[in-house]
Amino acid sequence: MIRNPASMFWFYTCFALLAVSLFGLVWYDKQRTVVVSILCGCGDMKTIWNRIIGFLNIEPDPEIARAENFKIAKLILLFGLLSSLLRIALEKILYGQPLYEAMICCGVFGFLLVFCSVNWYDLKRFSTALVKMAILCILLAVAFFDYYPSVSVSAFLFLLLLVILPPMVFDKPWKLLAIVLAAGMIALVFNRMVLDEAVRTQNILRIILVTFLSSVFTGYFSFSRIRSLQMRQSTQVEAEHDPLTGLYNRGGGVMLIRRYVERHESGAFLIIDIDDFKMVNDQYGHQMGDEVLKDVSKILQSSFMKSDIVMRMGGDEFAVYVLGMVDYTVSCRRLEELNKAIRTIMISKKDGRYVTVSIGGAINDGSYPNYESLYTAADQYLYRTKARGKDGYSLLGTSYK
Repeated sequence: MIRNPASMFWFYTCFALLAVSLFGLVWYDKQRTVVVSILCGCGDMKTIWNRIIGFLNIEPDPEIARAENFKIAKLILLFGLLSSLLRIALEKILYGQPLYEAMICCGVFGFLLVFCSVNWYDLKRFSTALVKMAILCILLAVAFFDYYPSVSVSAFLFLLLLVILPPMVFDKPWKLLAIVLAAGMIALVFNRMVLDEAVRTQNILRIILVTFLSSVFTGYFSFSRIRSLQMRQSTQVEAEHDPLTGLYNRGGGVMLIRRYVERHESGAFLIIDIDDFKMVNDQYGHQMGDEVLKDVSKILQSSFMKSDIVMRMGGDEFAVYVLGMVDYTVSCRRLEELNKAIRTIMISKKDGRYVTVSIGGAINDGSYPNYESLYTAADQYLYRTKARGKDGYSLLGTSYK
């Protein structure tokens, strides 16, 4: 056992942090019994193993992960640039002239920061791999200098960065744990070159304890972060979608269409109304009415692309914004096909009754100033369709006046 008072203080501090971390992990998440089961030695081992695998393999949304990790990469580069500038200023004050090392670091960080900002769209899809590689390189570089053979005191910068940097990455927990463990093992290898035996022994204890603490903290922080995002996304999906059909509801759909119109993105806006839907409910029951709504929704989803906005406005009314559909002839042909597809929905084979819809639409070539004006134009043409006997379409193909 090491009898140096400073080393003993560090040992008991790490032990206390470990105890607090485990206690907090169990207390904070009582509904997940993975940690409790492992600590108590009880429970089905297969269940425990599956939960651990699920814990380590939880995956964030790729687009959000790339965006978040690119922000982290720029933040790290900005911090490196500012710290290099601060070092240059201090060396200028203390020694009269900054060292070339600080000037080179400042130039490298500045160049990389500008390069990442300029090439955002090209680098975005590689941001997760780049930020993990950058963090691992930083940890290894700091470990090399902290555990240089001639050091006479036990270093702490590597241990501090080992706790701070890995949790910043937005990725699967097991991948972050791999970074922590790899950095810890390489630090132990570097530490073998330290000449002072007392310092080398202190470093071994500190590296092992901090690596374990960082693994616990990084894994759980990453899991909690991803789980929290998934819950927020789930709540947002529920708030923006119609529970019966799974389409966007009025609030969610209008918000997206309004954004497209205000950005002057061309397309066709359609209002679709199921003909005589009240009679379907009255004569065949509300359950049949719900089935009709679901069947119409499925045809609408299959008739348009995922990038198009398909929503249920309420009751028997639907709306669609078809991105890029500005050719009048092509639009008319697609609406004829949509009317034909919806006629395949049978209400009653005995009565020979099938579903029909009335469609009113307006082509937006980017000239419409807002959603309200586009809706008004499509709504007027919907009434034209109904005035002609329903089961058809009317489409405005001219620009907004």
